[in-house]
Amino acid sequence: MNPPVPASLLVAVTGDPGAGKTRLLAELAADRLALGARVEGLLAVAGPRAAPDKGAAEYRLRILGRDGDLPWAKRDDRIEPPYVFDEETKRRLYEWAGGLLRAAPAQLLVLDEFGKFEARGEGLMPLWPAFTAARPQIIVVAVRRGLAEVIEWKLGRTFDVILDANAPDTLDRLRGICADYGEWTRLGLYGGAAGGIEMSAGAALHAAQVPLRGMAMSSVQAAMMTLAGTGMSRPGRVVWVPFISAGLKSLSPAGSRVRPMLAIVMQGLLFGGSVQALGWNVFSVTLGGALVGAWAAAQGVFLQYLMLGDDLVRSYDTVVRWLAEHTPLTAPSLPVAVGLWALLHATAAGSFAFTVHRLRRPPRLLQEVLDRELQPMSAAAAPGRRGWRRLGEFARWQFWLPLIVVVAILRATGGSWEAVGWLALRFVAVGAVLLALLSLLRPARWAEWLRARGWWGPSLAFASAMEKRTKK
Repeated sequence: MNPPVPASLLVAVTGDPGAGKTRLLAELAADRLALGARVEGLLAVAGPRAAPDKGAAEYRLRILGRDGDLPWAKRDDRIEPPYVFDEETKRRLYEWAGGLLRAAPAQLLVLDEFGKFEARGEGLMPLWPAFTAARPQIIVVAVRRGLAEVIEWKLGRTFDVILDANAPDTLDRLRGICADYGEWTRLGLYGGAAGGIEMSAGAALHAAQVPLRGMAMSSVQAAMMTLAGTGMSRPGRVVWVPFISAGLKSLSPAGSRVRPMLAIVMQGLLFGGSVQALGWNVFSVTLGGALVGAWAAAQGVFLQYLMLGDDLVRSYDTVVRWLAEHTPLTAPSLPVAVGLWALLHATAAGSFAFTVHRLRRPPRLLQEVLDRELQPMSAAAAPGRRGWRRLGEFARWQFWLPLIVVVAILRATGGSWEAVGWLALRFVAVGAVLLALLSLLRPARWAEWLRARGWWGPSLAFASAMEKRTKK
């Protein structure tokens, strides 16, 4: 299993000398400290400048939370770059960076600034391994304009976000990033917990073939998404909770099962779509929960229809007519039967979501499960590699049972072997496509792929969920 992408979010604030990078970092640090966050960092205090866009005559460094400034660099135009660094300050910086490793991870680390020296591997760059090893949640770096790509190469990773110090909304965007970080990691925790419930309680219910297990698990999923979305600035993000849950479940022994995996993914799309379209309110949450339950009930028939087509409907109708002609029993048509079954599940899951939304907390039994699932999981208990195990779905007799039943009915009613052959080919082909799509549910790769394309929030949620599930 690939390790999760680095958890620290890396943000660059770029600009020319005198553009206000230091002021932005200082204001951001002050804001987060006022909110009770743990903030660490370095601010560069510039001396007099010969011109507004020129480097200062000297720089001093201020370690946040400590009194006094440290002499850092003096300008000397006889060399290039034209600065000489203070060796005693370097020593004290190494001591400070070492202290970060021994302390609890900071929620924010600000570093001012990375310029020509850092691009050459000097200045603050030697301290970078200690900064990353301290695992701060967010690192905001002031970067001299035009050097971002070089600094990325030196750091060994790209910036997740690059902001212009001259833009009027940069400080607001930095504040928003800090707020969003908390929301995305929260989604990761709930997604990880939901995945844990699926791998434990869900697997046990399916193995024991407990009646109405789909209704129970869909109600839990609706409750998990309701809890995750409560109080969020953009509740539609809860769509990622089931994706994370499905990604983790894909690593478990049940990860090759088509029906439960498809159910989890679609539940997120339905619930997230409801709150995204209608806003976060009791109606949209209840509707989202009802849609989750309805899909849990109907998705088995939908899946079998994809694999068997109209032959499924004709076979069911044949059985209904036979019952009516030879027994006193009557059965509803397939759409009515599926509709009534979906209504039962929708009522249960919608009611559960409604209750959790009104209480703003889970019922006691679910809270006990959450408390257990939100605890760090030992590496030995973490899900392992799937390898070729995903093909195990084809070895399950339950996978082939619908095809066998429909084929038997077709042959009994005069269906040709040619029709049976084409039906079997369709069944296997659609099943293979669905399994291939499920094989893409690899959380670590999703985290890497999303982050590489600038979707740092969902990537962070996946990474935090994976980190929690594999932490010793």
